[in-house]
Amino acid sequence: MPVQPAKRRLPSGRFRLVVLCAVAATLAGLVALLSGNVTRSADPDPDSGFVAPRTYHVKPPGGRKRPERDKPIHIAYARGDRAGEKTGRLTMDVSDAGETLRLKQFGSGCSSFGGGVRVECKVGASYDSWADWAGALPYAAPGSKAGDSGELRLRYRAPDGHMATRTTTVVVGGPILEVRHPETLTGVRPGAVTGWDLAVRNTGETTAHGVALLVATDGELTMTQHFANCRYPGADAPPRTAYCTFPDLRLRPGRTAVFSPGLRLRTPHVLDHGSLRQSAWPLDLGPYQDVLVPDGGEPGDGPPLHARTRSGGSGPWSDEREAWTEVSTDNPADYAAIGARVRVAPGGEREVRVGGRTEGPGDPGQGGAYDLVFTVPRGAEVVQEPMEEIDEDVVQPVCRHKGTVYSCPLRVHDPGAEETFAFTLRFGDRAGDGAVRLRERKDSAPPEDPDTTDHTAAVTVDLDARYASSPAASGHGLAWSILGGLAAGAFAGALLLRRRRRQRR
Repeated sequence: MPVQPAKRRLPSGRFRLVVLCAVAATLAGLVALLSGNVTRSADPDPDSGFVAPRTYHVKPPGGRKRPERDKPIHIAYARGDRAGEKTGRLTMDVSDAGETLRLKQFGSGCSSFGGGVRVECKVGASYDSWADWAGALPYAAPGSKAGDSGELRLRYRAPDGHMATRTTTVVVGGPILEVRHPETLTGVRPGAVTGWDLAVRNTGETTAHGVALLVATDGELTMTQHFANCRYPGADAPPRTAYCTFPDLRLRPGRTAVFSPGLRLRTPHVLDHGSLRQSAWPLDLGPYQDVLVPDGGEPGDGPPLHARTRSGGSGPWSDEREAWTEVSTDNPADYAAIGARVRVAPGGEREVRVGGRTEGPGDPGQGGAYDLVFTVPRGAEVVQEPMEEIDEDVVQPVCRHKGTVYSCPLRVHDPGAEETFAFTLRFGDRAGDGAVRLRERKDSAPPEDPDTTDHTAAVTVDLDARYASSPAASGHGLAWSILGGLAAGAFAGALLLRRRRRQRR
């Protein structure tokens, strides 16, 4: 008889109990780990939420003053709490670098120890040195020289007892990066592609280890070349911001980096202006305060942007956190003044409209380029001037005036458009003529108007008693004329109806 295979026996009840206990213990351990009930902290980074730069630079004793953009060191702590009362504590310590660094406290709630090598401040449950008026600034100790460095140790104790630490290397002296930027670029043809040289120089005391470059244009200038080592946010829109980094670039003091191929920009077809801004900073320092680096973006599909270093460099330079350049195209707009002809009886009132128009072809942009100056006709007085609503049920005059001369902002800018201002005038017995002229704004620099002979226009007054009964004499005169016509028509209809009735009889 063949041997039957042995049947597998199910675990006994006791064995199943052991297995269930083991599983339960494992699950309990996982729950404890996730809930933070074990000795190991649930936060893998106990310093998360504490922000400080890896490197910070201060001027050497007696050396060149750092640019305004470099002054504030950015230290912040945030874990979702509001600032509230000063229940947190910030400690800044350079005691291990006492021969190189000192601390100068600022704001309220701070105390200094050890001759300025340690500062403690009472701060909020969240803290930002760029916004809160409490903290300390490191500076170079007497006797230190460019290139010396020391550690700034930072410690923040939160109200719940959580402790976070950071360390910043503070260097005496440092790179000062400037971008080449002309304030204006003029004479560019509308719609043309023009080249732009990108250059950064180091006028500081130490080498910049890595350089970041941010270039952005307004909505009118378009970059036509997109570099492979730059990021361009907004895949569905024409790239107008390029963020480029050069981590291997070592820019020594007195040297200039020229980036090639240069930037290519397409100027507006209609508008007569555009703008471009640049910013450059050492990679280890990070962007300056209020300089926004776009998140994400895609690399360009063009050639990479290469840096070639040389000494010196001519042209205008800027050490501002952002350097702006205005680009003006050779695309003028022909403006003309709009006058008026007034026919009125002595003592009558009329609405007079004066203004300006532009025939293009250029567009100076929102706000226009000229103001309207209206001189009220001699012998006339203003009964009602143009008003605008600035809030619900709140109005104010559109124009400023001195005596009988009114200055109004002419906001027309689209080619072929015009704008007029309505004045209600009362004319005396001996009224004379008035005038309209266009006055270029001081803060505007559009291309020169090709024809300025039409920048003035007359307001001619034809004073005659016969105009008192004209339909346009006044609003009341027009109303009475209409009512008279209606009455005459009704009377004529009644006579016709009466005549027909008589004929039937």
